[in-house]
Amino acid sequence: MPDQDWGMTVDVELTEDGGQTAVRPDGGQRRRFPERLRRHPRLLWTACVLLAGFVLYWCYLREAQTYELNSDPAGQALQAWAMLHGNPLLRGWWLGDVSFYTVELPLNMIIEAVYGLRVGEIHILAALVYTAVVLLSALLARGKARGREGVVRALLAAGVMLAPSLVYGTRVLMQGPDHMGTMIPILLMLLLLDRAPERWWVAVAAGLMLTWAQVSDPIATYGAALAVAVACGVRACSEIAVRRRLRPVRWYDVSLAAAALVSIALAHLIVAKIHAAGGFYFPPPKYGTGFAPLSALPGDLRYTGYNLLILFGADFIGHQTGVSVTLGVLHLAGLALGFLGLCLGLYGFFHRIDRVTQIVVAGAVIILAAGALGTYMSPIVGAHEIIPVLPFGAVLAGRLLGGPLVRARLEPVLALGLACYLGGLAHNDVQPIATPAHQDLAGWLEAHNLRYGLAGYWEANITTLDSGGAVRLAAVQDGGVSAYPYESDSAWYNPAVSQANFIVSVSSPAADVPLVKPGAVRARFGAPARTYHFDTYTIMVYDYNLLTRLQVPSVGGF
Repeated sequence: MPDQDWGMTVDVELTEDGGQTAVRPDGGQRRRFPERLRRHPRLLWTACVLLAGFVLYWCYLREAQTYELNSDPAGQALQAWAMLHGNPLLRGWWLGDVSFYTVELPLNMIIEAVYGLRVGEIHILAALVYTAVVLLSALLARGKARGREGVVRALLAAGVMLAPSLVYGTRVLMQGPDHMGTMIPILLMLLLLDRAPERWWVAVAAGLMLTWAQVSDPIATYGAALAVAVACGVRACSEIAVRRRLRPVRWYDVSLAAAALVSIALAHLIVAKIHAAGGFYFPPPKYGTGFAPLSALPGDLRYTGYNLLILFGADFIGHQTGVSVTLGVLHLAGLALGFLGLCLGLYGFFHRIDRVTQIVVAGAVIILAAGALGTYMSPIVGAHEIIPVLPFGAVLAGRLLGGPLVRARLEPVLALGLACYLGGLAHNDVQPIATPAHQDLAGWLEAHNLRYGLAGYWEANITTLDSGGAVRLAAVQDGGVSAYPYESDSAWYNPAVSQANFIVSVSSPAADVPLVKPGAVRARFGAPARTYHFDTYTIMVYDYNLLTRLQVPSVGGF
């Protein structure tokens, strides 16, 4: 007899008790999997997330390859390699102003264990991190909504972050470790608060996750720990003001606020203990942690606005091609959605929105205030300092605008916008792959059997990574006469364990020229035994260990 449920003909078979049962010609195997997905929607969500993650990773890997890498992410790759080969505390290392010790460096170690010490690992890490942040933001934006609204919420958040702009967006978001990875533990912590019951162990787990994030990156203190303390503190205090008493459930907010504050002290203690045990030296912020002068406020606000355009892919100013300008203008919609979500969150901060949304609103406001009023804001580079605003804005757009947009039946408009953003991502992915900086130098040095030398910072770590460690260039400064204690290992400058017999200077770009000056080199080390000129490089080779005459500053006890 025909069965219209599946649109196909089935056979009838008698059962032992005289009844009838429908049997499909294929034994029912085709029906089992889709029926299971219908009965268990979490399986469908999981399958969709995994598929989306695979596609997004491939796309972001391809986009990451369009930007020329430099010595900053190469330094973290070398640190992970040292950890992987018996130096887990990074003994003797001078780090930059962000350690990345508990997030990106462990991920780099895993990649290097499989892939090796090669420049491509930076692209792999960047693609993995950005894919994870997009998916986690979508899941957090979905919240507890189901059906059409849940889908729209998730896609709205993912769409806002979907297609970074090709030049500056790729540089800020996909050049390797630089604050984006910090969002992984922060978003996981927010997902825990969003889904878990209100129990004491959730506060403990949230505090540990906040500590994890802050050991890696101090920006987590502002964007997460302080945000949790402020939002949960407001919730607890508002209940006291309205009810004149502290209900038992509000002790959950008090415990979360306390856990967040304790995590700040715990993170500082862990970093101090690592250094006391002989581990890496983590310098204080280069430009301090105070406020910028009042006279700098107009410029900082202008730079903050421009950097927000970069983060949301809407930096159409100054682009040369019509496609880039068009995509930048289209991304203004994503920025507008994020801004509107933040405004709605601020409007309902004290009485209308849930706990997780309050934390996200507080985090976005604190990060924006710290960026605009602090001492680190500048065009393009300053965008790194406010990176959390992008996923936070995307989450707020999904959580606060998804429902109203569904009720207004605007899904077709959203689908059209998502299609445009997908087109932008495809446009980015077909651009030429960039050659890593100084790859030609690495090949030339290796071919001439020059294995260990000195160079300016921007030529040092990236050349070492380009060669897979076959060539080692240690960074120097002050014209080439002293070691540069930044993203480097003090052992590289120790003549008892290392030997450098050449130094590299460059004639361009102009910003790199002062790092190594041939005149200063000759005055300090004497006349070279041989001098080579290759492309923009001058390689001065000596017949003794230059480290015996190199000035090495005493920084962090190394």
